[in-house]
Amino acid sequence: MSEAAATTTPPAPEAATTTTTTNTTTTTNKVAIETCVPPPPRPGCDCAVCAPKPAHGETEAQIAPLNSASPFQPYKLIKVELDGTKRPLTDAEQKALEKTHPDICEWNVPLSSGKRRWQKSCQQILKKCTAARKLAWPFLEPVNWEVLNIPDYPVIIKHPIDLRTIETKLNAGQIETPDEFVALVRTVFRNAYVYNKPGDPSGVRECAERLSEIFEKELKKLG
Repeated sequence: MSEAAATTTPPAPEAATTTTTTNTTTTTNKVAIETCVPPPPRPGCDCAVCAPKPAHGETEAQIAPLNSASPFQPYKLIKVELDGTKRPLTDAEQKALEKTHPDICEWNVPLSSGKRRWQKSCQQILKKCTAARKLAWPFLEPVNWEVLNIPDYPVIIKHPIDLRTIETKLNAGQIETPDEFVALVRTVFRNAYVYNKPGDPSGVRECAERLSEIFEKELKKLG
């Protein structure tokens, strides 16, 4: 048993196939493809969580490119003149906009309030994930590798994180962007996927794959 493991949803990848021909007999075997979307690579880190690579006897053919694009896209305020030209807002125009449309001028809402629209969206997605108790149970608290007697865990998993910790950070305004939130949640599932071998009797890897699918589907709804 291991990590509570650890941002558009990629379609479920099809299994890769390998074909072996012996005399007149042809056998085609399907091999599992990685499913948990990795977080963006961290500078200077080439661990299996950040940089997918063959593990547990897998081959390069089983490492499928996963869509890690974020549904949260930045925007810039501009003014379109009558002749069609575009220009940035002046300070006076921006202040007027903040006064008349405070609901869209989120930059004035403190992160610590947890009330920016992207924060609320992230909170709802996290709530959806944690509500799936039969799948979320391994990821609700930090992995206590000493109690679980898995001393290699901190050697393999360089970025331990769990859903409760993410929730606390999000509500406290310690997550500064929606992309940071997405990367953290993806790290939870990737951690479990990387550490636990296929068919692990604890079921943690399967939980990570299934809950990751739920997370990515919820993200896609924002697009």
